[in-house]
Amino acid sequence: MIETVPFYSSVVPLGFFIWAPVVVVVLFWAVGLWSNGQGIPRMLEGDWDGYSVADVEKLFSLYGDERRARYRSRVLPADVAFAFTYAIVGALLFLGLYTRGQPWWVAALCGGGWLLGGLCDIAENFAVARLLDRYPQIDSGNVAFASLMTRLKLVLFALGVAGALVAAYLVFRPLAA
Repeated sequence: MIETVPFYSSVVPLGFFIWAPVVVVVLFWAVGLWSNGQGIPRMLEGDWDGYSVADVEKLFSLYGDERRARYRSRVLPADVAFAFTYAIVGALLFLGLYTRGQPWWVAALCGGGWLLGGLCDIAENFAVARLLDRYPQIDSGNVAFASLMTRLKLVLFALGVAGALVAAYLVFRPLAA
């Protein structure tokens, strides 16, 4: 008797492709609200053009000691947790698509944006934490690294949103046929 392959792999449930991206978007807004509630507008982490030593010095001096401490101890840990979350979602999107028979490169295009973007976000947060720990001394190399990671994170996160939409289409497409 010929054994059939299951229609869908059970490694990553079908509902994951809808609910996990929704959770990522909700957490994105929740971390932003948390940051604003702490009095820390996240100017560096949303700068598409990058930032310089002068930008960091100006922002950190405007924050003052108390807000810099809140940024370091409250906002950055929340952002790291969010970055881990969407990196894991990206990895599971890849795994879910790959186990459903998609070519590895299609799965990588759909899940890779959030996976790599989350890793860049984590690296950026550690670099910003290092800047905060060493303030008022600002290392130009650390600023350049943090700025590069910020730009990469923003581009990869946007690509991850598109990838999650394509992944949902790919996994639900057979159901519509």
